[in-house]
Amino acid sequence: MARKPTPPAVDAREATHQSIAADIAEFRRRGGRIQVLGNTPLRKYTPTSFRSNAAQRKPPTPLPKTRAAR
Repeated sequence: MARKPTPPAVDAREATHQSIAADIAEFRRRGGRIQVLGNTPLRKYTPTSFRSNAAQRKPPTPLPKTRAAR
């Protein structure tokens, strides 16, 4: 079986765009929903240095006692 000649790049892009648009239209017609993701900002405010309340701090965990090497 002979290979089909490849279409020029512009024709291939149009065919791809059209086939994708048709696939999306069919997906939506069958009740499918597409979640569109956007650009999420990392910070909505200017970060500040963290300061904790000394009264609410937990005491440090004591280190386990180790045996002396013999």
